Parts: sequence; C-alpha cells; structure tokens
Amino acid sequence: MKKLLGVLLALVLVLSPVTNVLAASELKEVNLDDYKHLDLSETLKSEEMELSSKNYKEADDQVTIYLFRGQGCGYCRSFLTFLNSIVDEYGKYFKVVSFESWYDENNANLLTNLSTFMNNPAQGVPYIIIGDQVFPGYASDYDDSIKSVIKKLYESDERYDVIEAYNDYVKEENKKSSQENAGIILWNAVITFVAAGVVMLHVSSSNRKMLRTMGYLPNGLEDETNEEEKTSNEETLENEVKKKANNIRKVNNNKKNISKK
Repeated sequence: MKKLLGVLLALVLVLSPVTNVLAASELKEVNLDDYKHLDLSETLKSEEMELSSKNYKEADDQVTIYLFRGQGCGYCRSFLTFLNSIVDEYGKYFKVVSFESWYDENNANLLTNLSTFMNNPAQGVPYIIIGDQVFPGYASDYDDSIKSVIKKLYESDERYDVIEAYNDYVKEENKKSSQENAGIILWNAVITFVAAGVVMLHVSSSNRKMLRTMGYLPNGLEDETNEEEKTSNEETLENEVKKKANNIRKVNNNKKNISKK
C-alpha cells in the first residue's frame, strides 16, 4: 500500500508540471507591430545614406524584401547601396522591411525563427528574404538574381510572403499540439484524482491512530462500531456483578434466618 501510494504521489509531482510546460510551449505568430522595423528610407537614414529617388513610394501591392541587418555592418551597407541604385527602375516593384538584429534581441530571435522555418539557418547578416528565396549574406554576384526574383514575384498571381507562411504554419502546429495535449492533460487529471482518492483512503484507515496520538483527530471520532461494542460489554459486566451481589445477599439472609431458628 505504501509503495503504491508513493508511486501515485510521484506521478502527480512529475505529471502536474507537464501541463504548464505544454501550455508554455505553444508557438507564437509574428506580428510586425511587436518588432522594431524600418522601411527603405528610414533604413538608409540610419546608415547616414540618402534615398536616390524622390519618386520612390512604398505600397501594399509591392513585393516585400525582408532584410535582417546589423547597424554598421559593411555587407549590409553594400546591399542597401545596391537597392538604392535600382530604385528608379525597380522601385515600383518592391518595398523594404528591415530589422536591426545585432543589438535588438527580439529581432535576433525573429531572424532565428524565420531562417529555421526557411530551412536555411542564419549564420550572420545581411540575411535577405524575397518571396520564398533566401540570400544569406550579400555579394554583387547576387544582383541579377535579386532583380529577377523581385520582378517575377511582383508579376505572380500568388505571392509567397514568409511571415504569412510562418503564421499559417504556427496555426496548424498549435492546432495539432492542442489536440495532443488535451489527451495528456486529461490523463494527468485522472492520475491526480486516483492519487487523491488513495491518499484519503490511506489516511482514513491506517493513520487514524497516529493522527489521534498527534492530536490531529479528536478522540470523539472513534469508530462507532467499536464504541457500541465497548458500551455493550460494560453493561453486560455490570449486570453480572449485580446478579452476583444479589445472590450473596440471599445466601447471607438465609444464614441469618437459620441461626435464629
């Protein structure tokens, strides 16, 4: 009994925190408002550069270039210089959302999550995502490929956006996880309920005497059956004593009567 009780209590202690861990492990969707980000003009200004065209404007129908960079990063600056040089010809096709990830931990975590999702873990910056294409780092050899990807994606009827795709993935994973976790949580509840029942039974039977001795259980809570048996035995003994006393009195009285005669 004690071994069973110990096993059940151990299960409760081990399984109960699992519920909290499962809840905490839920993936979080990306909301751009939760991250510090800049557009192309703001990014250029942060690097003390000026936008080359006053006609450049960003709009919702443009292709989004996600740029993870480091403040003062030479290769990042080279990429920005390239973008700035094609604004007149390609500026109508793209807009920039840049994240400084050297000094911003939140942005750095976003870089880790998105690059892992793209199956191309980031090793440094710049890290450039255009549609479903990743450019880890920058070199002038990428220029033609980048321009081609921008225009092709702009002309496509179905544009791939990494953040939208990541959020869809998170929703699906959380849905699967919640279904799996429901069974685990239910099992934990059953184990806890059974353990509580066993503990109550154990305390109510084998530990009553110990609890009375320690003063946690009043003496008045004796087992009713034992109390009735005890009372019955006392009454029987008292009756036997009275009978014997009456018999003795009768014998003495008889003796007195005989002596008088």
